[in-house]
Amino acid sequence: MGGKVNTPLTLTLDELKTLATPVELVAVNQCSGNSRGYFSPRTHGGQLGHGAMGNARWTGVPLRTVLDRAGVQAGAVQVSFNGLDQPPLGDGPDIVKALAIDHARDGEVMLAWGMNGADLPMLNGYPLRLIVPGYFGTYWVKHVTDILVLDRPFEGYWLGTGYRIPDNACECVPPGTEPDKLKPIGRFKIRSFLTSLSDGATLPAGRETVLRGIAFDGGQGITSVTVSMDGGQTWRETRLGASLGKYSFREWTLPFKPERPGPLAIQVRAKGGTGEIQPLQASWSPAGYQRNVVETTRVTVI
Repeated sequence: MGGKVNTPLTLTLDELKTLATPVELVAVNQCSGNSRGYFSPRTHGGQLGHGAMGNARWTGVPLRTVLDRAGVQAGAVQVSFNGLDQPPLGDGPDIVKALAIDHARDGEVMLAWGMNGADLPMLNGYPLRLIVPGYFGTYWVKHVTDILVLDRPFEGYWLGTGYRIPDNACECVPPGTEPDKLKPIGRFKIRSFLTSLSDGATLPAGRETVLRGIAFDGGQGITSVTVSMDGGQTWRETRLGASLGKYSFREWTLPFKPERPGPLAIQVRAKGGTGEIQPLQASWSPAGYQRNVVETTRVTVI
C-alpha cells in the first residue's frame, strides 16, 4: 500500500491475517451485465441469463484497518486497486478500479482471503480479493497486489470509459437511444427470482407445492417479497427466510396449490428497507446493465 499515506506498507498474507481480528460478511457478487440476454432491443456484450451472480460468506479484514495502519494523509480522494489479472488483450488497459476514500473507509469494504470457510479458490481471487458489498462485481478486484491512496480522481479505463451507465435519475434511456451523459456503475438495484421452477415446467393440479426463491438489493435489506399469478392484479405475501445480513440473498417461500389446468405466469416482486420496489416495466441502457424488472416464469398446470 502506498500513495498518500504516512507509512507505506508491504504485507504478506500471513501478516495481513494477524493485523486484526478477522471478520465475516455474507454478500452477493453480481456481474454488471447479469440478465443482459433479456434486454429488448438487444445490447452488445455477453448475452447472459440470470446466473451471473453468487452469494458467499467472505472472511478477511476491513480495508479501513489497513488504511488506518498506513495512515491516510489529508487530501486523499480515492483508493485504487490492482491485481494479478491481465488485460483480455495484450495491449489492453490494465484492470484497475477505485473507490472514493469515504467508501473505502466505511468499515464494510473488505480484503478477503476466505470464502465459505476455506481459502479463496483461484477463480474467485486467491489469495486476496476486494469485497465491495452491495456494488457490482467490476469493483471486486481479484488477486489484489497493489493499493494506492490517491489525491485526485482515478482516470483509468475501467472507470472513465468502461462499466458506465446513463447519468440521470432512472439510470436508463429510451430503448435504442444513447444517453447525454454517463457515470460509473455503482450499487445494485433490488431484484428477486423464483428458483424452484423454470420456464416450461409443469405442475400437477390440486397438489400443493412450495414455491421458493431469493431476493436481494444493494444493502438496505429485503423487507417483503410478493408473488402474482394474475398479471400483477393481486399479490400474495411470501414467507421470508432467516436474514444472513443486508447484503445477502434472502430466501422466500410460498405454499401454492394450483386448482385448474392450463398456462400460468408467476411473477415475483421484492421490496427493500427504504421502500424501493421492483418495477413492472423494464428499463434499458446501451450496455445492458442493471436489469431489475419483475421477472415472469411461465409454467403449465396439468
